[in-house]
This record gives sequence, structure tokens and C-alpha cells, in this order.
Amino acid sequence: MKMTKENFTFLKESIDEVLTKYPNVREEYEQGNFPRSESVNDLQKRYCFDMLYGAGILSWVCDALYKVNDLNDDHIYTALRAICPTVTKRY
Repeated sequence: MKMTKENFTFLKESIDEVLTKYPNVREEYEQGNFPRSESVNDLQKRYCFDMLYGAGILSWVCDALYKVNDLNDDHIYTALRAICPTVTKRY
């Protein structure tokens, strides 16, 4: 993983807060109970990036990850897959 340990830890802590605050979010995604679920091709990717958005740290992502550390979406998605629970489409 190209992301630093410090950045990964901050990302994990931020997303863990979202998952704690919304304990049923995984089941909601698996059942398709989220906006535009019918047009999702990759449920895991959508879930991971929605959790990132929900964490409210997008300015940090842009500044610290994209600009300073020269990461791209693939690098960030690798970290998100390690952090977020696996979701299985059930709709």
C-alpha cells in the first residue's frame, strides 16, 4: 500500500466513527437502500467511497493524499477496502 501508516490510521479512525454512528449502514447498502442504487456497478467501491464522503474529511483527502502524497483513487480504494466491511449485493 502506497499510503503512509499515519494517513491510513487517520482514515481508519475517521471511517470507524461513521460505521459506529450508523451501525446498520452495511445492511442498508446490501439491500439497496441508498440513492441511485439501481445504477451501481461496483457495490463495494460505492460503499467505500460513500463512507469516505460520510467521514467529512474530503478536504484532508485532497490536500494530504492527492496533493502531498501523490496518491490516486486506486491507492485510496486499496486502503478503503482494508478498512470498510465487505458488502454483498442482496437486491
